[in-house]
Amino acid sequence: MRKAFRGHGAYCRASSATDGVRAHKTIRDQLHWAGPTVTSIMPGLTVDQPAAAPVAGQASAPVVKPVPPQRYRRLLDPLAIAVLAAVISGAWAGRPSLWFDEGATISASASRTLPELWRLLGHIDAVHGLYYLLMHGWFAIFPPTEFWSRVPSALAIGGAAAGVVVFARQFSGRPTALCAGAIFAILPRVTWAGIEARSSALSVAAAVWLTVLLVVAVRHHRLWRWPLYALVLMLSILVSINLVLLVLVHAAMMPLLANRGARKSPVIWWAITTAAALGAMTPFIMFAHGQVWQVRWISGLNRNLFLDVVHRQYFDHSVPFAILAGLTLVAAVAARLTGAKCPRGDTRRLLLASAAWIVIPTAVVLIYSATVEPIYYPRYLILTTPAAAVVLAVCIVTMARKASIVTAVVVLFALAAFPNYLFTQRGPYAKEGWDYSQVADVISAHAAPGDCLLVDNTVGWKPGPIRALLATRPGAFRSLIDVERGYYGPKVGALWDGHVAVWLTTAKINECPTLWTIANRDRSLPDHQVGQRLSPGPALARTAVYRFPSYLGFRIVERWQFHYSQVVKSTR
Repeated sequence: MRKAFRGHGAYCRASSATDGVRAHKTIRDQLHWAGPTVTSIMPGLTVDQPAAAPVAGQASAPVVKPVPPQRYRRLLDPLAIAVLAAVISGAWAGRPSLWFDEGATISASASRTLPELWRLLGHIDAVHGLYYLLMHGWFAIFPPTEFWSRVPSALAIGGAAAGVVVFARQFSGRPTALCAGAIFAILPRVTWAGIEARSSALSVAAAVWLTVLLVVAVRHHRLWRWPLYALVLMLSILVSINLVLLVLVHAAMMPLLANRGARKSPVIWWAITTAAALGAMTPFIMFAHGQVWQVRWISGLNRNLFLDVVHRQYFDHSVPFAILAGLTLVAAVAARLTGAKCPRGDTRRLLLASAAWIVIPTAVVLIYSATVEPIYYPRYLILTTPAAAVVLAVCIVTMARKASIVTAVVVLFALAAFPNYLFTQRGPYAKEGWDYSQVADVISAHAAPGDCLLVDNTVGWKPGPIRALLATRPGAFRSLIDVERGYYGPKVGALWDGHVAVWLTTAKINECPTLWTIANRDRSLPDHQVGQRLSPGPALARTAVYRFPSYLGFRIVERWQFHYSQVVKSTR
């Protein structure tokens, strides 16, 4: 790691010719002081060495061109950070219960055919269509369990972390790039997305690699890269419609990326390919906007907006991480004002590009939410997290000049993130408090084939309805008779099955040997009860799913209660 900081004390790139000469002289003096050695010269060979004259009757030895260590580092650094990020995000992925949003993924991707999926997207969730298609293929191989449903997100976070390293390396030295990748891997908003069976992780991976492709296309002008950029942009919009905001970010980056002498040509090519991509995607964008009613639950901008933007958007519920990030930013600014040197590389352009990446999408969404309709929600702007990680990395490397100190600061950030990471994001009820998996586990362990199932469709769960619970772990309920089920969701293009009122199903209930009822938790009762005739409790006693079976002679013999739900077993 210390080798990564060799030459780290060089001055920031300056605009004047005098500073450029001084920097050149400093590097020349350092090289002269170090002195050439055999080991330092041989790895950098790029010219074929002359071979000795072949002896008669012998074939000439092949000329070997050793690969420079720098090339190995450029390949291994992103790979190492990718593995680190994927492992961090994937750890304890099977512990939290599944919840409503993940139930939508499983219902759409694991429980229907491709024609049924297409029919669904015509009614709802068109913005997740490509993600559902990818997960459809994933679930053809792996089961839709808590762990395996979230593995693709952990892998996507690994890919995004590698992209952060590559992006930062385009402007800065190795220390800053590695630090940015490490900070991204432990950023609380990122570790949240890494175990969420939704498109958030894939969208941030698409965002960072699309930006890397832009940088490469501008700096190494090859015409074939621009159609590739247009294709990746269209795929990114299919992954998450929010990624259309990157068009504005990339427009702001263009003056920072293109050389002054050759700025016109890359800008023209970018404008042409971007216009073509947006033109091709406009029908999809308009169609997806027609389903904006799906996010009508988002309230307007309120007094907590400041905390949403500067805290929850990047740090989830980790207050220690947010405080440490703020202190690091202030310390880095103070260090620069007192004469500290910038990290090696073009730090100014890197910071300006990252600032545009953070500010522009956030500002556009906030302005739209204030003037048109509310769509701002902190986790929906996860596409800006790579830039936030880069800014924090620049601050850390500016403040801590040595490799050991930088490593210590990153470890300190990891310790600050750990309580939120383990107890909030990876607890049993980490997903907004939902307990879908615990309910399914009880049914799987105790219900017998042929038992009947009732759900209280009057619960005020948000998000709801209660039938999302059944679709999240369908295998747990498959052997039961769902007496209240109406239409079959996949056949009509709905995420969830329909529901029939319980008073219309009394004939079916009368034929059931055992009833399993899912309803709201009653906090006046213990978490587990067993008895010959248990009290329904004040909450359940008022519901139709208790009253009608009780008229038919059913009595409660066992109860399990979790965070939001209770499961009762009734016999007669």
